Amino acid sequence: MKLRKLIIPVCLFMFCATGVLAQGTPQIYTIKKGDTLWGISQRFISDPLYWPNLWANNPDIHNPHLIYPGQKLAIYDGRIELLPEYKQQQEQAGDGNDDTSVPQAEETTTSTGDEQITFTAYGDLNSFISTAQLQQVGRIVDTVDNRIMMTRGDTVFVQMSDPDAAEGNKYAIYTLGKEVKHPQRKREVIGRQLIWRGALQLTDTHKQVYAATITDAAGEIVRGDILLPVIEPETSINLRKCQSEAHGCIVAADPEKLSLGQHDICYIDLGNMDGIEVGNILTIVRPRKATDLGLQDKNIELPDTVLGQALVVKVAESNSALLILKATQEIFIGDLVTTDI
Repeated sequence: MKLRKLIIPVCLFMFCATGVLAQGTPQIYTIKKGDTLWGISQRFISDPLYWPNLWANNPDIHNPHLIYPGQKLAIYDGRIELLPEYKQQQEQAGDGNDDTSVPQAEETTTSTGDEQITFTAYGDLNSFISTAQLQQVGRIVDTVDNRIMMTRGDTVFVQMSDPDAAEGNKYAIYTLGKEVKHPQRKREVIGRQLIWRGALQLTDTHKQVYAATITDAAGEIVRGDILLPVIEPETSINLRKCQSEAHGCIVAADPEKLSLGQHDICYIDLGNMDGIEVGNILTIVRPRKATDLGLQDKNIELPDTVLGQALVVKVAESNSALLILKATQEIFIGDLVTTDI
């Protein structure tokens, strides 16, 4: 699935131009208004899709919302570093390298629009469904004969809860997978895994059911399989700053994946009732355990380990689908997520 034209406001990367940088000696660049990951990667290395690699190589950078004009970058031959505040003060006092010799990114006078970039996602945005959502789906209830399994070209009868259901509408077919229990509340079943099986199109309307033709089949299709509207992937997602503080955890992902990384889809136990919106960026963290040699009392809390960043690409009332943008190490179901405000 392609997630195209994601918006990133003022961000922080740049790469050296040929012949500009001396080996081992950094040049200093001051972030300007209008600098973006996409634009700087495009301008200096002619590859707008390279910026996730630059981001991943800078573990101290957790949230692009927190990057602002005036911050300074040290640009080496092949890498870039965000200067700590005290070093930035030294540069401002004239103790470091001047940034005038470094090519400048074009500065915009006003923030009238958002830059657009392309993402690749590996995973289905419908591979998890909550218990509440499961009560609102359509289902295959029968076919024209006694066959157990159905395939492409077969006629089936379906019951629909979609108020917009009509002849000609297309729906994806899913088989219910394993129950999903909340990682922190083991006895609470919060939904089911879904396995994509194919697609169908409604062809005729009857008193209690619709007739439909299976148009695509990628596995065994049986009575009881559920139907979800076929929705084209978003081609434009605007980055939105989280408006409220929220903390949750990853509750589900593709059932075939043991761990998660960049470009994977996962699901969290936060939704629009928690203030989550499509376009929010969340930080993925894991509680840090003390080392065996650590000197501490039993109640001390260590800072969480930051695992990565994820973009909200789909929101329901109590859950959301995330696209992992950056992963500094393997991510697992049960890892925590938090908003940055």
